[in-house]
Amino acid sequence: MGITELRRDLLELVRIPGPSGFEQPVAEVIRKKVEPYISTIQVDGMGNLLATKKGPEGAPTLALLAHMDEVSMVTTDVRDGFVWFDFVVDINPAVTSGQPVLVLTEKGPVPGVVRSPSTHLGQTLNRLWIDAGPRCSQVEPGDPIVFDTVPRWLNDEETLLASRAVDNRQGCAVLLETARRVADVDLDINVMFAFTVQEEIGCRGARHLAKTVHPKWAISIDTGYGGDPEAGPGVGVPLGTGPVIRRFESVKPLRGMLLFFADPQLVTDLRESAKRADVPYSLDVRFGLFTDAAGVYDEWSDIKCVSITVPRRNSHSPYEVVDLNTMEQTASLLTDFIRNLR
Repeated sequence: MGITELRRDLLELVRIPGPSGFEQPVAEVIRKKVEPYISTIQVDGMGNLLATKKGPEGAPTLALLAHMDEVSMVTTDVRDGFVWFDFVVDINPAVTSGQPVLVLTEKGPVPGVVRSPSTHLGQTLNRLWIDAGPRCSQVEPGDPIVFDTVPRWLNDEETLLASRAVDNRQGCAVLLETARRVADVDLDINVMFAFTVQEEIGCRGARHLAKTVHPKWAISIDTGYGGDPEAGPGVGVPLGTGPVIRRFESVKPLRGMLLFFADPQLVTDLRESAKRADVPYSLDVRFGLFTDAAGVYDEWSDIKCVSITVPRRNSHSPYEVVDLNTMEQTASLLTDFIRNLR
């Protein structure tokens, strides 16, 4: 168990198209991978994949959440021999220019490329469309679109990965690794490995889970800002420095929307687990974004919540960069935490 399995799982998962609302292909692969390590598994009404390792009768439930959906676009029109689109979530338009994409049609995936302004023609990035050749006739308004870049390793050890859908297939891979590590451990709690849907468009899967499962604790595993030359002090956490325990996050603090302070006892327990597992970590406060933990807390504020993030660079882009060593450390942290939770 460890980096080898994480590498295998992550590489497989980032290659599967799974935009918000269309996560089923991802769930099908995860189901096969996680089933040997848990007691029960089901898909709820929202499409969340809920894999539970049962503890004693009447034991409380810890939900570990990682969302399956990735950032995406949507077809708005097909005309003039091109596919026109808009963004479903926050994506910097500049990062899409010239990038390969897949349009997910009812007849199958259609490859295309986002236009690039021609320097010879003096063009600017004022409008974006997709060139899909004659296959654009298969495309209809409402078809989802994802990046179609090829994963690549940025170091010889193959622990630094650049790929689409790192946010948040890395979290799914961490949950799979954690499930393997506690498979043969007798626990005092129920552990639900929740692979959620539609996080990118408002934590909808997590909200549904909060209402239907109502766990005692909820921890989301997601990505966070990695350090780069333009991140600025206090924003990005350098890759390779361990997982980040987020003590506060908020999208709209003035309106109280998706805002929560992490449960203090959970933070304390996670810090103690990090020390026992010899895992370096950072603490984080973040405005202007959210995780599934915020969605759970916003729905049922008596659920004790916290989020753990793995730093990644190039957020919401065709090539997000993540360090598998930090993913492995996150699994170690969670394994110790689960073993000691009462």
